[in-house]
Amino acid sequence: MLHRSTTGRNLFYNLGPCRFLRTSVPYAHSAVSATNTVSVTDTVTDTNVLVCPPNLKIDHKSKSSPFFGLDPIMDASVKNIHDDDDNDDDDDAELSNLLNQLNVNGGGGMAYDISSKKEKVTMMEEYHAIPLPERLTVPILSVTSHSDNEEEEEEEESGEVMALDERVFGMEPIRTDLIHRVVVYQRNKKRGKRFPARTKTINERSGSGKKMRPQKGGGVARAGHKRAAHWRGGVKAHGPKGVLQDYTTKLNKKVRKAGLRHMLSQKLLEGNLFVVKNFVLDDFKTKGLSKSLLENMGIGGRYGTTALMVDSNVKRDEIANFYVAQRNIKEVTFVSHLGCTVYGVLKNELLVLSVDAVKALEERLIDV
Repeated sequence: MLHRSTTGRNLFYNLGPCRFLRTSVPYAHSAVSATNTVSVTDTVTDTNVLVCPPNLKIDHKSKSSPFFGLDPIMDASVKNIHDDDDNDDDDDAELSNLLNQLNVNGGGGMAYDISSKKEKVTMMEEYHAIPLPERLTVPILSVTSHSDNEEEEEEEESGEVMALDERVFGMEPIRTDLIHRVVVYQRNKKRGKRFPARTKTINERSGSGKKMRPQKGGGVARAGHKRAAHWRGGVKAHGPKGVLQDYTTKLNKKVRKAGLRHMLSQKLLEGNLFVVKNFVLDDFKTKGLSKSLLENMGIGGRYGTTALMVDSNVKRDEIANFYVAQRNIKEVTFVSHLGCTVYGVLKNELLVLSVDAVKALEERLIDV
């Protein structure tokens, strides 16, 4: 629980095992300036300083940290503590004791500039989805790269957009329960069946039924025949009995279609759905395609993302070059609209659809 107490013009916050001081008293420090830190000669005033005690070991880059998005001021040493004239000596003594407990006076406490958070928060604002129906109008991109002059000419000439069907890409709210049911169904179906394996019993194993040695007098265990499980050439102990192991489950076709519609709507809601005109390339070189995908959509490369690319038919002669070029890019999966499944869309971060694929998906998923 967060507790707040006031001492003069100073505010102290209890957060777990430590206390943070937000003060209006100037904080001066004498440390070597570094990148993204306040200069040596600067003095942070008012409520621009947040002090962390040295007993708290937490990375300010972590999003769960109360110092996330703040610039460190290196090691802070508090000097020139002043209170208002109306404050008595008891307030000064209490303030000094609290500062000693925070171990700021002796150095070692880390201070953070609160004023730097405003700029960083604006840069790291959370993604806000475009509301419906504006979200359904998406631009048509290209998978090929162009030179600067060609790109400027294309932007002036084209600027094509496509209106997606609300019945397929505009589901709201997103039914995650349907998506989960379809994913479980597809994973179980991929696991399939284990066809029955069966081993022979003692009655079926070939071998004589003659007693192998006398019952007594030999000093060894009794043996009635040579087909025992612990003997070489004997039967298998506790082997499979020939029962079919079926891991597949059933799910209605309407539920499967509804799950795919909600998955496509979720990708559009996230901003991870792209529409391209086609997948036609001039050559089948992987190098050019990989560079184009990384520059235009951030797919592949060392720090790129994975993508599921969908066309109406991957065996067409027009896209033969793209089909060959994309095979060496491990982050790209290229399927037809029939292979566009909920599990496949969920596994990949981006979904790239051609115009023909969008039309084929809308035709297949719309219940007339």
